[in-house]
Amino acid sequence: MKAVWIIALVCWSGAALAEPTKATESEYVQDIFKAHTSQNLTKADLAWHALNTYGWDCEEVLDEKAVPGQKYSVITCSSGLKLRVYRRPDAHPLIKNMKGGYE
Repeated sequence: MKAVWIIALVCWSGAALAEPTKATESEYVQDIFKAHTSQNLTKADLAWHALNTYGWDCEEVLDEKAVPGQKYSVITCSSGLKLRVYRRPDAHPLIKNMKGGYE
C-alpha cells in the first residue's frame, strides 16, 4: 500500500508542475487585462495570443524554441503551424508566420 501511495503522489506532483499549453488554460481567459505583456508567458498564453490576438489556428502550443542570434522564438502549434514570436517590452508579443507576414 505504501508503494501505491508514493506512485500516486509522484504522478500528482508531476501533473501539477506541467506548464499549461492550451489557449483555454491561459490566465487571460479569466482576466484579459493581463494580456498586455510579453513577460513570463506560458505556452498557453502564447496559444491564447496566437488564436485571439492574431487569429492563427493555434489552440495549443506544443513547443517553443529560441533561435540563436535572432530576436524571436518559434512556436509549434497543435495544428502543425509554426509561428515566430517577438517578445516586446511593455506590449503583448508580436506573432507572425514563418515567412514574416500575417497571412
